Amino acid sequence: MTTSTAPAATLAYRRIIHPSDFSDDSHTALVHAVKLALALHSELSIMHVDPDVARKNFEDFPKVRPILEQWGLLPQGSPRTQVSELGITIKKTRTVAKNPTEGILQYLSKHPADLLVMSTNQHEGLARWQHQTVAEPVARESHAATLFVPTHVEGFVVKDSGQPKLRRVLVPLSAESNPQLAIDTTAQLAAALGCDNLTVVVVHVGEDETLQSIKYPSRNGWLWHTMTCRGNVVDVILGMGADFDVDLIVMTTAKQHSLLDLMRGSVTERVLRGARSPLLAIPP
Repeated sequence: MTTSTAPAATLAYRRIIHPSDFSDDSHTALVHAVKLALALHSELSIMHVDPDVARKNFEDFPKVRPILEQWGLLPQGSPRTQVSELGITIKKTRTVAKNPTEGILQYLSKHPADLLVMSTNQHEGLARWQHQTVAEPVARESHAATLFVPTHVEGFVVKDSGQPKLRRVLVPLSAESNPQLAIDTTAQLAAALGCDNLTVVVVHVGEDETLQSIKYPSRNGWLWHTMTCRGNVVDVILGMGADFDVDLIVMTTAKQHSLLDLMRGSVTERVLRGARSPLLAIPP
Protein backbone atom coordinates (compact mmCIF):
# COMPACT_ATOMS: atom_id res chain seq x y z
CA MET A 1 0.00 0.00 0.00
CA THR A 2 1.34 3.45 -0.87
CA THR A 3 0.77 6.67 1.03
CA SER A 4 1.07 10.29 -0.06
CA THR A 5 2.62 13.24 1.70
CA ALA A 6 3.05 16.93 1.00
CA PRO A 7 6.01 17.82 -1.25
CA ALA A 8 9.31 17.56 0.62
CA ALA A 9 11.46 20.54 1.56
CA THR A 10 13.84 22.21 -0.87
CA LEU A 11 17.04 20.40 -1.78
CA ALA A 12 19.91 21.49 0.44
CA TYR A 13 22.47 21.68 -2.37
CA ARG A 14 23.94 25.05 -1.46
CA ARG A 15 27.38 24.43 -2.98
CA ILE A 16 27.56 22.91 -6.43
CA ILE A 17 30.93 22.06 -7.98
CA HIS A 18 31.45 21.38 -11.67
CA PRO A 19 34.90 20.04 -12.60
CA SER A 20 35.59 20.93 -16.23
CA ASP A 21 38.25 19.89 -18.73
CA PHE A 22 37.12 22.74 -21.05
CA SER A 23 36.02 20.25 -23.73
CA ASP A 24 32.83 20.50 -25.77
CA ASP A 25 31.72 17.26 -24.09
CA SER A 26 31.58 18.94 -20.69
CA HIS A 27 29.33 21.79 -21.87
CA THR A 28 26.09 19.87 -21.32
CA ALA A 29 27.12 19.16 -17.73
CA LEU A 30 27.89 22.86 -17.25
CA VAL A 31 24.43 23.79 -18.53
CA HIS A 32 22.86 21.46 -15.96
CA ALA A 33 25.07 22.87 -13.19
CA VAL A 34 24.04 26.43 -14.06
CA LYS A 35 20.34 25.51 -14.17
CA LEU A 36 20.47 23.76 -10.81
CA ALA A 37 22.38 26.64 -9.23
CA LEU A 38 19.65 29.01 -10.44
CA ALA A 39 16.82 26.79 -9.26
CA LEU A 40 18.36 26.22 -5.83
CA HIS A 41 19.96 29.69 -5.38
CA SER A 42 23.31 28.01 -4.89
CA GLU A 43 26.97 28.82 -5.24
CA LEU A 44 28.44 27.27 -8.39
CA SER A 45 32.16 26.62 -8.45
CA ILE A 46 33.73 25.71 -11.79
CA MET A 47 37.10 24.07 -11.25
CA HIS A 48 39.89 22.87 -13.52
CA VAL A 49 42.98 20.76 -12.86
CA ASP A 50 46.18 22.01 -14.46
CA PRO A 51 48.83 19.29 -14.90
CA ASP A 52 51.87 21.46 -14.14
CA VAL A 53 51.60 25.12 -13.17
CA ALA A 54 48.29 26.78 -12.46
CA ARG A 55 47.63 29.73 -14.74
CA LYS A 56 46.69 32.92 -12.94
CA ASN A 57 43.84 34.03 -15.19
CA PHE A 58 40.53 32.40 -16.02
CA GLU A 59 40.11 33.47 -19.62
CA ASP A 60 40.08 29.86 -20.81
CA PHE A 61 37.25 28.92 -18.42
CA PRO A 62 33.74 28.40 -19.81
CA LYS A 63 31.66 31.57 -19.60
CA VAL A 64 28.42 31.52 -17.62
CA ARG A 65 27.07 34.98 -18.48
CA PRO A 66 26.58 34.18 -22.19
CA ILE A 67 24.48 31.18 -21.12
CA LEU A 68 22.34 33.36 -18.86
CA GLU A 69 22.00 35.94 -21.62
CA GLN A 70 20.94 33.29 -24.12
CA TRP A 71 18.31 32.11 -21.66
CA GLY A 72 16.93 35.63 -21.43
CA LEU A 73 17.82 36.03 -17.76
CA LEU A 74 20.39 38.77 -18.36
CA PRO A 75 20.58 41.48 -21.04
CA GLN A 76 23.27 41.16 -23.70
CA GLY A 77 26.61 42.55 -22.54
CA SER A 78 25.59 42.48 -18.90
CA PRO A 79 28.21 43.18 -16.20
CA ARG A 80 29.33 40.51 -13.76
CA THR A 81 27.51 42.19 -10.91
CA GLN A 82 24.14 41.33 -12.44
CA VAL A 83 24.74 37.60 -12.04
CA SER A 84 24.37 37.80 -8.26
CA GLU A 85 20.98 39.48 -8.74
CA LEU A 86 19.72 36.12 -9.99
CA GLY A 87 20.41 34.60 -6.56
CA ILE A 88 23.53 32.65 -7.48
CA THR A 89 27.26 33.04 -7.00
CA ILE A 90 29.75 31.91 -9.65
CA LYS A 91 33.31 31.05 -8.65
CA LYS A 92 36.21 29.74 -10.71
CA THR A 93 39.25 27.96 -9.38
CA ARG A 94 42.32 26.10 -10.58
CA THR A 95 44.35 23.43 -8.87
CA VAL A 96 47.52 21.59 -9.91
CA ALA A 97 47.86 17.81 -10.07
CA LYS A 98 49.30 15.27 -12.47
CA ASN A 99 46.20 13.12 -12.04
CA PRO A 100 42.81 14.87 -12.51
CA THR A 101 41.06 12.52 -10.08
CA GLU A 102 43.58 13.23 -7.32
CA GLY A 103 43.44 16.96 -8.03
CA ILE A 104 39.66 17.09 -7.77
CA LEU A 105 39.60 15.00 -4.60
CA GLN A 106 42.26 17.18 -2.98
CA TYR A 107 40.18 20.25 -3.77
CA LEU A 108 37.01 18.63 -2.42
CA SER A 109 38.77 17.68 0.82
CA LYS A 110 39.20 21.39 1.54
CA HIS A 111 36.05 22.63 -0.21
CA PRO A 112 33.32 20.00 0.22
CA ALA A 113 30.44 20.00 -2.26
CA ASP A 114 26.77 19.37 -1.64
CA LEU A 115 26.47 18.34 -5.28
CA LEU A 116 28.94 17.45 -8.00
CA VAL A 117 27.88 17.87 -11.63
CA MET A 118 30.22 15.91 -13.87
CA SER A 119 30.45 14.94 -17.51
CA THR A 120 31.26 11.29 -18.04
CA ASN A 121 32.32 9.05 -20.90
CA GLN A 122 30.72 5.63 -20.95
CA HIS A 123 33.31 2.90 -21.47
CA GLU A 124 33.01 -0.83 -20.85
CA GLY A 125 35.33 -3.82 -21.11
CA LEU A 126 38.80 -3.26 -22.53
CA ALA A 127 37.97 0.31 -23.54
CA ARG A 128 37.35 1.09 -19.88
CA TRP A 129 40.88 0.07 -18.91
CA GLN A 130 42.36 2.02 -21.83
CA HIS A 131 40.65 5.30 -20.93
CA GLN A 132 41.19 7.28 -17.77
CA THR A 133 37.98 7.53 -15.79
CA VAL A 134 37.51 10.51 -13.52
CA ALA A 135 33.83 11.01 -12.67
CA GLU A 136 33.18 7.62 -11.05
CA PRO A 137 36.20 7.48 -8.71
CA VAL A 138 35.69 11.13 -7.71
CA ALA A 139 32.07 10.48 -6.78
CA ARG A 140 32.97 7.25 -4.99
CA GLU A 141 35.76 8.75 -2.89
CA SER A 142 34.17 12.12 -2.17
CA HIS A 143 30.88 10.62 -0.94
CA ALA A 144 29.04 13.61 -2.45
CA ALA A 145 25.75 13.55 -4.30
CA THR A 146 26.69 13.50 -7.98
CA LEU A 147 24.80 14.28 -11.15
CA PHE A 148 26.50 12.36 -13.96
CA VAL A 149 25.81 13.73 -17.44
CA PRO A 150 26.92 11.30 -20.20
CA THR A 151 28.62 13.09 -23.07
CA HIS A 152 26.22 11.84 -25.76
CA VAL A 153 22.89 12.79 -24.13
CA GLU A 154 20.97 16.08 -24.13
CA GLY A 155 19.87 15.76 -20.53
CA PHE A 156 16.89 17.40 -18.87
CA VAL A 157 17.83 21.04 -19.49
CA VAL A 158 17.30 22.59 -22.93
CA LYS A 159 20.61 24.23 -23.82
CA ASP A 160 19.22 27.11 -25.86
CA SER A 161 16.49 28.19 -23.44
CA GLY A 162 17.42 26.75 -20.05
CA GLN A 163 13.94 25.28 -19.70
CA PRO A 164 13.68 22.03 -17.74
CA LYS A 165 12.70 18.93 -19.67
CA LEU A 166 12.09 16.60 -16.77
CA ARG A 167 9.02 14.57 -17.70
CA ARG A 168 9.86 10.98 -16.79
CA VAL A 169 12.17 9.81 -14.00
CA LEU A 170 13.21 6.28 -13.11
CA VAL A 171 13.90 5.54 -9.44
CA PRO A 172 15.29 2.05 -8.75
CA LEU A 173 14.98 1.15 -5.08
CA SER A 174 17.04 -1.14 -2.90
CA ALA A 175 16.52 -2.24 0.68
CA GLU A 176 20.30 -1.92 1.19
CA SER A 177 20.22 1.85 0.74
CA ASN A 178 17.72 4.53 1.74
CA PRO A 179 14.69 4.21 -0.57
CA GLN A 180 12.77 7.13 0.95
CA LEU A 181 15.76 9.40 0.34
CA ALA A 182 15.62 8.63 -3.39
CA ILE A 183 11.90 9.42 -3.53
CA ASP A 184 12.21 12.66 -1.55
CA THR A 185 15.20 13.85 -3.58
CA THR A 186 13.32 13.22 -6.83
CA ALA A 187 10.35 15.23 -5.59
CA GLN A 188 12.53 18.06 -4.30
CA LEU A 189 14.40 18.30 -7.59
CA ALA A 190 11.21 18.33 -9.64
CA ALA A 191 9.68 20.99 -7.39
CA ALA A 192 12.79 23.17 -7.59
CA LEU A 193 12.73 22.99 -11.39
CA GLY A 194 9.03 23.81 -11.49
CA CYS A 195 8.00 20.55 -13.14
CA ASP A 196 4.20 20.40 -13.12
CA ASN A 197 3.83 17.30 -15.28
CA LEU A 198 6.00 14.48 -14.01
CA THR A 199 5.81 10.70 -14.17
CA VAL A 200 8.07 8.77 -11.81
CA VAL A 201 8.56 5.05 -12.33
CA VAL A 202 9.61 3.44 -9.05
CA VAL A 203 10.98 -0.07 -9.47
CA HIS A 204 12.26 -2.61 -7.00
CA VAL A 205 14.06 -5.65 -8.31
CA GLY A 206 13.03 -8.58 -6.13
CA GLU A 207 10.35 -8.73 -3.44
CA ASP A 208 8.10 -5.72 -2.92
CA GLU A 209 8.48 -5.21 0.85
CA THR A 210 10.60 -2.13 0.20
CA LEU A 211 7.85 -0.43 -1.79
CA GLN A 212 5.17 -0.95 0.85
CA SER A 213 6.65 1.49 3.37
CA ILE A 214 7.42 4.34 0.95
CA LYS A 215 5.62 7.68 1.18
CA TYR A 216 5.16 9.50 -2.12
CA PRO A 217 4.99 13.33 -2.17
CA SER A 218 1.74 14.54 -3.71
CA ARG A 219 1.42 17.38 -6.21
CA ASN A 220 -1.00 18.13 -9.03
CA GLY A 221 0.39 16.73 -12.26
CA TRP A 222 2.71 14.20 -10.59
CA LEU A 223 2.18 10.47 -11.13
CA TRP A 224 4.00 7.74 -9.23
CA HIS A 225 4.03 4.27 -10.80
CA THR A 226 5.39 1.43 -8.68
CA MET A 227 6.40 -2.02 -9.84
CA THR A 228 8.58 -4.96 -8.94
CA CYS A 229 10.75 -6.95 -11.33
CA ARG A 230 13.00 -9.98 -11.26
CA GLY A 231 16.26 -10.51 -13.08
CA ASN A 232 19.67 -8.93 -13.34
CA VAL A 233 19.45 -5.60 -11.53
CA VAL A 234 21.55 -3.61 -14.00
CA ASP A 235 19.81 -5.08 -17.05
CA VAL A 236 16.37 -4.37 -15.58
CA ILE A 237 17.21 -0.76 -14.77
CA LEU A 238 18.77 -0.05 -18.16
CA GLY A 239 15.92 -1.80 -19.97
CA MET A 240 13.26 0.20 -18.14
CA GLY A 241 15.17 3.41 -18.66
CA ALA A 242 15.15 2.78 -22.41
CA ASP A 243 11.55 1.51 -22.56
CA PHE A 244 10.15 4.52 -20.70
CA ASP A 245 12.55 6.96 -22.40
CA VAL A 246 13.35 8.58 -19.05
CA ASP A 247 15.00 11.97 -18.69
CA LEU A 248 16.76 11.10 -15.42
CA ILE A 249 17.63 8.12 -13.23
CA VAL A 250 17.83 8.72 -9.48
CA MET A 251 19.63 6.13 -7.35
CA THR A 252 20.89 5.90 -3.81
CA THR A 253 24.30 4.26 -3.69
CA ALA A 254 25.51 1.34 -1.59
CA LYS A 255 28.99 0.36 -0.48
CA GLN A 256 31.06 -2.08 -2.52
CA HIS A 257 31.34 -5.41 -0.77
CA SER A 258 33.70 -7.56 -2.78
CA LEU A 259 36.71 -7.62 -5.07
CA LEU A 260 34.30 -8.19 -7.97
CA ASP A 261 32.48 -4.99 -7.01
CA LEU A 262 35.77 -3.10 -7.10
CA MET A 263 36.62 -4.50 -10.54
CA ARG A 264 33.19 -4.13 -12.12
CA GLY A 265 31.95 -1.15 -10.13
CA SER A 266 28.84 -0.76 -8.01
CA VAL A 267 25.36 -1.26 -9.43
CA THR A 268 25.08 2.51 -9.80
CA GLU A 269 28.35 2.72 -11.73
CA ARG A 270 27.38 -0.15 -14.05
CA VAL A 271 24.01 1.47 -14.72
CA LEU A 272 25.79 4.73 -15.47
CA ARG A 273 27.92 3.10 -18.17
CA GLY A 274 24.82 2.11 -20.14
CA ALA A 275 22.36 4.87 -19.25
CA ARG A 276 20.76 6.99 -21.97
CA SER A 277 20.05 9.85 -19.57
CA PRO A 278 21.75 11.72 -16.72
CA LEU A 279 21.98 9.84 -13.44
CA LEU A 280 21.77 11.38 -9.99
CA ALA A 281 23.65 9.24 -7.46
CA ILE A 282 22.87 9.96 -3.80
CA PRO A 283 25.20 8.62 -1.08
CA PRO A 284 23.58 6.85 1.88
